[in-house]
Amino acid sequence: MTENHKDLLCRVFAEVLEQMAFMFADAVEADEPPSPPASPLLAHMTFRGAMAGKLSLAVTAEMCPEIAANLLGTEPEDAADPKIARDALKELLNVTCGHVLTALAGDKPVFDLTVPLVEELSEDAWTAMATAADTAALLVDDRPVLLSIEFAE
Repeated sequence: MTENHKDLLCRVFAEVLEQMAFMFADAVEADEPPSPPASPLLAHMTFRGAMAGKLSLAVTAEMCPEIAANLLGTEPEDAADPKIARDALKELLNVTCGHVLTALAGDKPVFDLTVPLVEELSEDAWTAMATAADTAALLVDDRPVLLSIEFAE
């Protein structure tokens, strides 16, 4: 992934996060990838069309109820149910993917998107993702977030 793709991912994710969840993201310098947080989660989905690939989003599990509460207009404790919290993360990834693809390919191409999936992420998997060349790192309220887009050949 080029630096332009990383910049685009950071910019689009920050805009979607701000508009949907009223949270703010700042890019992290590439010199120091974020350390693995407690209980990270990975949301990912694939896309096919004018281009094909996979978009992945890694966050701390503690962020998900806050994301859900902000999306639903409730308090975080009201969105603490893991299913609700994970569904909110999926929706955030889905909207981000649509905006990223539009920014990359314009609004004319049609894409087939898979349903986003969420799974727990090990410390080793977090570290591998954080240090990969195709990953952009951000901080959201001082919590690490990783974004990655991989293109199929």
